[in-house]
Amino acid sequence: MRLVLTTTAALLFTALPTHADERSECLAGIARLRGATAARPVPANRDTLLGTLRRAEREAGERQFDDCVGILKASASGGGKSSRDDDDAEEGAETEDMFGFTEGTSILERGKFEISGAGEGAFGKRLGRYRTGGLGGSFALAPVDGLSIELGAVGNSVSIRDVPGLDSRNGGGFGGFSAELKWEAIKRGAGSPVGLTFIVEPGASFRDAEAGGRGRGVGLEGRIALDAELVPRRLFGGLNLIYELDKFRPRGVNLFNGEAEPLEGVSSGPCQPYAEDDALETCVASARRKSAERSSLLGLSGALAFQINPNVFIGGEVRYLRSYAGLGLNSFEGHAVFVGPTLYAKLSENVSISAAYSAQIAGKSEATPGRRLDLDNFARHQAKLKISYEF
Repeated sequence: MRLVLTTTAALLFTALPTHADERSECLAGIARLRGATAARPVPANRDTLLGTLRRAEREAGERQFDDCVGILKASASGGGKSSRDDDDAEEGAETEDMFGFTEGTSILERGKFEISGAGEGAFGKRLGRYRTGGLGGSFALAPVDGLSIELGAVGNSVSIRDVPGLDSRNGGGFGGFSAELKWEAIKRGAGSPVGLTFIVEPGASFRDAEAGGRGRGVGLEGRIALDAELVPRRLFGGLNLIYELDKFRPRGVNLFNGEAEPLEGVSSGPCQPYAEDDALETCVASARRKSAERSSLLGLSGALAFQINPNVFIGGEVRYLRSYAGLGLNSFEGHAVFVGPTLYAKLSENVSISAAYSAQIAGKSEATPGRRLDLDNFARHQAKLKISYEF
């Protein structure tokens, strides 16, 4: 993780001089165009200059200074606006990280790369102290149009004390690896007001992210993401259908006595031949690996994001999650509704940051049906922060 953060910082500092030069060139070109359109007599190509000026000002307002410079150069060479400018104008803002826990349909352009760091946390159970968190880094690339691949690693930490059903723990370590594949089936734009992207994220884990125990596990998350520009350049909406499955085998063994009953607590040692009946109840006759825990989740999430200026979006998100035992939604265990605010900001041409917070406002657990919330299968609060650098 330290290597990922160090690399991110180095790339950011390296990009600053280029970013400053492009900004100066962009603003100088916009000033020249404004002077040309205001000249007397009116130039014959005033409408073309005004179109170029509007596109350049739009990119400058969104801090896309390299695109602004490209527009100015294309206009100066007589090329007019490029097809990429047309696509950007039609598609609008990038929505990949705009909606918090809900994912947008935008993906990397072909030939682009992205490094990112993300932190997630879950807090609060009905009793005791419950805090879990994960900090990870990832690298993404887009080898072809419409497809992006992301590889990542994460570290987990827990602080659990006096929570019913969970062992008290305090610590953390390496959590596991993950990969993410995104296929943009329908690109949002003039041809389609709604974008559609399919997302698959397999992973391998060495710690239980919710309980903190060590072991080995595999998991798979699938999403169908939809989004749309509801009000041009002002209001965006996103929708996700979510399915997750997870299999985790805790480290350790279960002990059984001479009567094939599970042993709990301290045993009296291995069973001896011809042991008396009383001794068979406390001696160890066999040991088996702990059983794997299998679970699955089905969810639906929706979010709105409002553009308060060209670089900042604020919004709200609602998620409905259902927890099941078994990989195939075998046995219903509980459900919960989460609501919270979101924030997305474009800090510079290449750097963006997103944040989200959700609180459980309704739910029910099959284990405790008389309770208002499901704090057996879900935490009371969840939070997320992500920073990305695209190059």
